[in-house]
Amino acid sequence: MTESLAHAPLQWMSRLSTSRFNNYAGLTSDTLVALGLLAAGFRFNDRSAVWVLGLMLCGLLAFSLLEYVVHRWLFHGPFEVFEQGHRRHHEQPRGYDALPFFLPPLAYLLLAALLACVMPASSALLIGGSVAAGYAAYGLSHWSMHAFRFRHPLARAWAAAHHIHHNHPERNFGVTSPLWDAVLRTQYVSASRRQQRAR
Repeated sequence: MTESLAHAPLQWMSRLSTSRFNNYAGLTSDTLVALGLLAAGFRFNDRSAVWVLGLMLCGLLAFSLLEYVVHRWLFHGPFEVFEQGHRRHHEQPRGYDALPFFLPPLAYLLLAALLACVMPASSALLIGGSVAAGYAAYGLSHWSMHAFRFRHPLARAWAAAHHIHHNHPERNFGVTSPLWDAVLRTQYVSASRRQQRAR
């Protein structure tokens, strides 16, 4: 009896993380937290626009690396709890597998609070907000790639890189950006392109 009570919260979170409600609540809460952190960072900022832009770019760059690391070494790594959920996504790309909607916003609020211990609060809010904005963009991008067929050639190529990952799971770990795949040499290259490069 006590063992089933101990597993009840995990079962509840597992059911929640595969629900349509969680998907939309996550997209909404991620966006609202990012906007809130950024708005607070702008409100309390007393630095130049160039400084603000630099902080925001640092936050977005940090998120892009975080996205790559988590996708490559957690979701495709040896940790069964992460790998199992991500495997479900590969099997059912239009499913609703995601973290429980309240966890990422809490993580980004905690990140901003920790950064505020070592830098001015406005800078911490701007960096934390930019990382959160990167995550919100990731969520919206990933959902859109599986929900829609894009017509514009650039958007189609962008989505195709992620669809290739579903067929070649050891390639194209970046969803929002191919930057770290290019840097760390995990970007998918077709056989015909490899032959052209070899000539």
